[in-house]
Amino acid sequence: MSKTKEEQPKETRKKEKNHTLLKTIFINPWRLAFITLVAVLVGFISVIAFRISTPRMTYDAKLPVIETREKPILDINMKKDQVNNVINFFLEDAMKESGVDYSFVLENQALVDGTFNLLGHETHFYLYFEPYVLNDGNVQLKAKSLSVGALNVPIPAMINYIASTTDLPNWIELDPDQQLINLHLNKFKLDNGMTVRAKKINLIDDEITFSLYLPKEKTKKK
Repeated sequence: MSKTKEEQPKETRKKEKNHTLLKTIFINPWRLAFITLVAVLVGFISVIAFRISTPRMTYDAKLPVIETREKPILDINMKKDQVNNVINFFLEDAMKESGVDYSFVLENQALVDGTFNLLGHETHFYLYFEPYVLNDGNVQLKAKSLSVGALNVPIPAMINYIASTTDLPNWIELDPDQQLINLHLNKFKLDNGMTVRAKKINLIDDEITFSLYLPKEKTKKK
């Protein structure tokens, strides 16, 4: 005499339930893909949430503007590859102890290219910016698009992630809410006291010009 469903051992019913679930998943590959995507998204959100909860913002809004002489002593014309080399030299120094890998590339747009660890795998992202020269010679990078494989990640979350994983100089401001990176060149000076201001950035024609300023002369005491 066969046992009723209620009389079957719990372990047997559990095995049958798991078998039915696996059978359903493999019969419907879309469900498997959906479950995988959800797992990836949850993993990414966890990584981002952890980084955002441990911010490392280094921009100092109280940093004074460097006073310079009225006119520049020299205009420096550069190509995109030259600017790339200079910026990545400083980036490499900023990231040498951070365990992250970013690079900055000027093409027809400015590009931050990097990787982060997601569920044990290196995940690549591309964050595109449009550069603007401001009236004070500072540079503003406005985020335009973000690619993280098939993931739909908000640009502010990625900028926040970059800010929390990189020890940038205190004159570089990352603004996730406005989706901006502001380079406050008027608050940065070289070791010899000279300062740099942006004059022109034309990526399409590969024309980039910076102006070099001497520090303001000190008033001589009588």
